[in-house]
Amino acid sequence: MSRVWVVLKRLGKVIKFLFVCLVLTVCVFMGWRIFSTGIPSDIKPLLPNDELREAYADKGDELYIFEQKYDDITRAERNSGYFAVPEAVFIPEIDQAQIVFRYNNSTIRRVAEDLKLETVPDREQDLFDVSLVFYVDLTPDNPNDNDDVNSEGLKKIRVKPTEKICERTTLYNFYRYSFDFENAEEPIDMSQLMEDGLLIAVHAEFYYGSEPDYTETPYGALNLYYHLRSNYDVKMSAKDKKALEE
Repeated sequence: MSRVWVVLKRLGKVIKFLFVCLVLTVCVFMGWRIFSTGIPSDIKPLLPNDELREAYADKGDELYIFEQKYDDITRAERNSGYFAVPEAVFIPEIDQAQIVFRYNNSTIRRVAEDLKLETVPDREQDLFDVSLVFYVDLTPDNPNDNDDVNSEGLKKIRVKPTEKICERTTLYNFYRYSFDFENAEEPIDMSQLMEDGLLIAVHAEFYYGSEPDYTETPYGALNLYYHLRSNYDVKMSAKDKKALEE
């Protein structure tokens, strides 16, 4: 066996070893990125506010909580991947919803570029205004105008959060918000609207800044509820119950 052949054989083993290391590194990095998008344990449980405590004390596991399957990340060209809502649950009996809102650190940099800000905002600040918008059917005899959010046949009722908590990881910023519909611009009876078939949709809308102009198009929006989609029961976790019982 020639010396050249021995050198080439050893070189091939080194290249193979380096290739395996590269593949493993990529896999570990991708796994870490995927894992880091999960909701942190501190904000995983429902916010144990008074309304929810009283309802749980009265109903226990019979308290109706539901969610729908929806596209949970913004995908428009102007905000693709900027915002996500990995969890959104509705509790009609107490006219309440809770959502988890997430955005990447890179979103902050992109926002600075989009808005031509002089500096990149500090991630420790509350940068975005998050609210829910209920679309109520004013013309139930005309289903043709239900899919146009700007239709005069739909009433828009905005609900701002009453409580929030925040958790930041290396790459992401997470917020859990609680919304009480009685604090809306116009009090909302969600159970009655659903029963009457008048609740068409519920969107989460995201604006930059603490005092946005709601007449402007939101920076991002996600459709969390739509009347033609199925509702799925949500059972409280052990951590949810513990938080409510403490």
